[in-house]
Amino acid sequence: MSNRWRARAGEKDQPKIFVATHHKAMTTYFKAVLKLLAFGLDARFEELSKLAPQPDTRVFLSAHSRTPWSEVGPYRGIHIMRDPRDIIVSSYHYHLWTNELWAHIPDENGQTYQEKLQAVDKTEGLFMTIRHFIFFSREILETWDLDDPNILEVSYDDLMGDQRDAVYSEMFNFLGLQGQEHELGVRLMRLFEAGKRSKVSATKTNEGAHIRSSRSGQWKDELEPEHVAYIEQELGQVLEKFGYARTPVTGSTGAV
Repeated sequence: MSNRWRARAGEKDQPKIFVATHHKAMTTYFKAVLKLLAFGLDARFEELSKLAPQPDTRVFLSAHSRTPWSEVGPYRGIHIMRDPRDIIVSSYHYHLWTNELWAHIPDENGQTYQEKLQAVDKTEGLFMTIRHFIFFSREILETWDLDDPNILEVSYDDLMGDQRDAVYSEMFNFLGLQGQEHELGVRLMRLFEAGKRSKVSATKTNEGAHIRSSRSGQWKDELEPEHVAYIEQELGQVLEKFGYARTPVTGSTGAV
């Protein structure tokens, strides 16, 4: 760890650095990056859901972007956003087989979320997933502060694009890392790129894998007009807020 970081780490007003993600929006990826980044900086790392980081934490992952920011103190962070329609499609396929504990907790009727999802066809399963997304994510996205000067908005599409190296550099510059620390962050981003972690193709899907597909816009092939209309009704403001165009439903085969 550099002398510069040691000096900064001893300052009480030194900003904590973080990445805030959403379910199926590169959470696993950034957990790997930030854990090793913190190790390289000789700093404490935490993965959080709803709690604020501990006072001695320097680097943290806000796994669902629900961190109580007013309790964090000075911070500098990155918010990762993905088209909610792609999140919904990715979540549907992932929830069918995931081993995550929440999906296997029986409800009052003794049935788990995964069992209920597996018991219905894809059309109803996608509706279930849309409702799940609305319940857990709509409020946080509707109230998210896009004008916070200490949070850089970064899109999933840009992180998957041909110019992603420039995005990596911009991110770590924004977090205040320079020299070897900045280089470490960029190298870790390259190391854990989705395609390198699981041989994910930009055009092919990998069923049963945590990263099924890295392709943007896959919702156009999977959602039916009724799904799109429901999303428009319930999440239209969220789509517009984060710059995702409302695409007209076309065709007569149940695809968009």
